[in-house]
Amino acid sequence: MTTMTQATYGVRGLSCWRCMISAVEAVRALPGVHTVGMDLEPHGESLLTLAPAGAVTSAQVQATLDRSGFELTRRRRRPRPSRLRHALTTAPVDDGREILTEA
Repeated sequence: MTTMTQATYGVRGLSCWRCMISAVEAVRALPGVHTVGMDLEPHGESLLTLAPAGAVTSAQVQATLDRSGFELTRRRRRPRPSRLRHALTTAPVDDGREILTEA
């Protein structure tokens, strides 16, 4: 089994699960990104984790989140514990599309 390295970022501006899904879908659409997870902190800094770590630059993630109305605060070396974990990834369906699934 191959493991992918992860990059973790702080994100501000997420107030609900709809915001979280919007941010996750936007980052997941970046070429090379295979997995996106997010810890939702509605009144603080949420954590965004993506894999593989080298798939995109911090500037690409920031530009994508800016267009979606969210703020990338910084890249984190180690994730902090969260009160609520939402890990969303994509799963292929029979017709070739991908859908979001909760891990």
